[in-house]
Amino acid sequence: MKQKFDITGMGCAACVNRIETEVAKLAGVGDVNVNLLKNSMEVEFDENSLTLGAIVDCVKGAGYGATPVMTEIPEKKN
Repeated sequence: MKQKFDITGMGCAACVNRIETEVAKLAGVGDVNVNLLKNSMEVEFDENSLTLGAIVDCVKGAGYGATPVMTEIPEKKN
């Protein structure tokens, strides 16, 4: 699963590195990409072994804020 998050509290490249490093340590994370200019993060992870809440808690533990960006799921066509 790939999920986008809004990130708050970043001010420099060191912030980006800290968040990426901490989130990458979580079991089930495949890829992490933090964008300083957009204050966002995309995480590819196994939803069977990791929750959105655990990712948010990890970012908060590193000293930043994180909110999952909920996107609308397209309806299935019959």
